[in-house]
Amino acid sequence: MKRLVASILAASLLTSAASALGHDPEHVGTSTTSTAQSQDTVIAASSTAHPAVMTVLLNGMQVKPVGYNINGNNYYKLRDIAQILTGSTAQFGVNWDKNTRTMQLTPGVTYTPVGGELGAIPTKKAIAKPSTEQVQINHTAADLTAYNVDGYNYFKLVDLGNAFGFAVEYEAATRTVVMNTPPAQAPQEEPKPPVSSHPMVDLQPSIETPQQPTEPEKPAKPDVPNEPHFPETSNPPSTPPSNPLALDGKLKIWIDPGHGGSDSGNSATCTIPFDDYWGVHHEGNTKIYEKDFNLAVSLILQQMLEEAGVEVRMTRTDDTTVTPNERQKLFSTEGQTYDMIFSVHHNGYSTSTPQGAEILIQVAYENGGPGREFGEILKSEYDAIGQTWRRFVFARSNSDHSKDYYFVLRAAQKANALAFISEFCFMSNAQDQLWMLSTERLEAQAKAQYNAIMKYFETHPY
Repeated sequence: MKRLVASILAASLLTSAASALGHDPEHVGTSTTSTAQSQDTVIAASSTAHPAVMTVLLNGMQVKPVGYNINGNNYYKLRDIAQILTGSTAQFGVNWDKNTRTMQLTPGVTYTPVGGELGAIPTKKAIAKPSTEQVQINHTAADLTAYNVDGYNYFKLVDLGNAFGFAVEYEAATRTVVMNTPPAQAPQEEPKPPVSSHPMVDLQPSIETPQQPTEPEKPAKPDVPNEPHFPETSNPPSTPPSNPLALDGKLKIWIDPGHGGSDSGNSATCTIPFDDYWGVHHEGNTKIYEKDFNLAVSLILQQMLEEAGVEVRMTRTDDTTVTPNERQKLFSTEGQTYDMIFSVHHNGYSTSTPQGAEILIQVAYENGGPGREFGEILKSEYDAIGQTWRRFVFARSNSDHSKDYYFVLRAAQKANALAFISEFCFMSNAQDQLWMLSTERLEAQAKAQYNAIMKYFETHPY
């Protein structure tokens, strides 16, 4: 995936809620500004503001700050950015001094909402006027390019990234703004007498699971416009406790071939002839369905694992419909006796641009742990066979951001089971699609998955 550093991108903002004139610079009206104030802020000429339609990701999760594209750069409201960064290592506080008409920004301080943050995304053009508000960071004047649109101040995201220590990049191919905050440093503990080469860690109890899955099995990916809204604040959930029922000395893997039957998953058109896994020949311009390739790879992986002495359970072994409710019930009630649940999928998108492998991992492991460890191993195996790497995905439930968005991972979380969803390639991308059109390449994918599973359990109990 090719990323262009966000210095060529632009983005960010000054925001706020609807407050009375003179109480907050988000509704500044017309005010007189001193020469000293105008020197504190870089002013640009009045321009047309077009609604910003790019996807914005923060640490791999979609967020929706209000923004405009002005002179080819994206600008977002300040308070929107402060809101979505709350709880991260790049958080900052925002205070408005009405007497001096100064916005004070304080790094490391939890942002206090004033109401009106993360409002409706604009749909119409507007006039962007030069902003003349004074902005200070830790009581020091800050040089920030700013515009005022309809009484609200908007600043470049890259300027705020430089000021508060978060990275900003731009993926031109998918029109995605990518924000990443530095990882939190683990708190220093007083040294304790060594008692074992494997220190004991206190783990919190498991988290309650929603009654029924409310999201579809195959929600849009994190750069799809209609994807779920992720909460602005998200404290990392606790790591699930280890599952003693699975620690019996017998390696047991549950393979889940995604979709099936009436649920086809993604679909695409294959323009070249190919012979599928079952030996059926297909001419060019053939409609192909994800469910078939998920099953083919899963059957190959099953054979490899069983030949190595692994006990394998399959969600389906033919073109059978397995509903999201059925899958969730299975994984949440029976997943506890399995060392891993591995769900096989192939990606899709509305355009042919996105390409590469994604691994969806339980949010409990976003900051490290077994889930992240296996993800890194699987990524290395995908790299080894030449597949383009895209990203790890940690997606939280809309209703409770301590839980997983993808119901397969959420159901496994309820059973304290380790689970992953592999999205090996994009069917919608002609180059990626080639990975699906021969048994040899399907076997390469399954072999990479087999290698990752076996390498992981060389160093982890089962």
